[in-house]
Amino acid sequence: MTQSNKKMTIAEIARLAGVSTGTVSRALNGRSRVAEETRANVMRIVQQTGFVPDHGAQRLARGTTQMIGVASAEGALRRPYYSYLLDSIQETFVARGYVVRVIDPTEDPATDECLAFIVPGMHVDDSRPRILLEKNIPTVVVGQPFTDCGAVEVVQQTGILEAMKHLTHLGHRKIMHMGGPPSGEEPLVRLQAYRAGLEAANLPYDPELVTDGNFSDLDAYRATRRLLERGVEFTAVFASSDEMALGTIKALEDVGMRVPHDVSVVGYDDLPFSRQVTPSLSTVRQPIRDIGHAAAKILLEFLGGTPLHTVQIQTQLIVRGSSGVVREE
Repeated sequence: MTQSNKKMTIAEIARLAGVSTGTVSRALNGRSRVAEETRANVMRIVQQTGFVPDHGAQRLARGTTQMIGVASAEGALRRPYYSYLLDSIQETFVARGYVVRVIDPTEDPATDECLAFIVPGMHVDDSRPRILLEKNIPTVVVGQPFTDCGAVEVVQQTGILEAMKHLTHLGHRKIMHMGGPPSGEEPLVRLQAYRAGLEAANLPYDPELVTDGNFSDLDAYRATRRLLERGVEFTAVFASSDEMALGTIKALEDVGMRVPHDVSVVGYDDLPFSRQVTPSLSTVRQPIRDIGHAAAKILLEFLGGTPLHTVQIQTQLIVRGSSGVVREE
């Protein structure tokens, strides 16, 4: 039975389809990667219910759809963090009748017909905000504030310093850092916080204990195995993402080391799977959905007449089963 479109919302379409509101948005705009089976299921439910997005359908009918761009970083769409972030951005805009389009990093964002942009995953000397500003396209970055842009600044240092303090209070003195690509803004910030944590505990910085896991479980696995094969010793790991933490744990287990009995591991993000693995993962929580909602809200407020501004989001350590007291020799 067809329901009145006035009673339907995108959240209800998502519930009926068993997917997120962001997935519904991507299925409706037809320009993002969604499995054909999922898209067909969403469109079937849309047709059965007679659903049309508020305001958005009117704009579509007039050929004046209002589009918001998200400038994807290289390799970002393979990371669960960005999937959750994009879903939260999309559900906020779609509820207001906007279409969200993810712009591939090989594309020039300034050539796209978008009202405004969100730029997550900033790189060192990132040119994307500058290009957008030169075209007078309002932009919000997720990361360190950028001149004339709005920003969602995640205070990563707070949670990482808590993580380092947690590990040093457990007696760990040799803490390996599994970081991301040095070209990225986030890996550099997290490395700096790791070093600050060492300094706070009066521990020396050892470059041999710092390696690049490329924000990938497989790359983190390989990097950990290389360190172990070289005989590098450590009793704890701070990994700059939960994915890399899992790859590190797998590498340790494959050589007969137990977590946290032999090595403690702390991740970053607090992705849903961090609570489901064994042992459950101690991690620095950044509220990903809040970050996406905040970025979208800044742009919506700007489109409503409020100047672009910066919002800070805090991080915090969540202690679970993967971190424990250092084992006495």
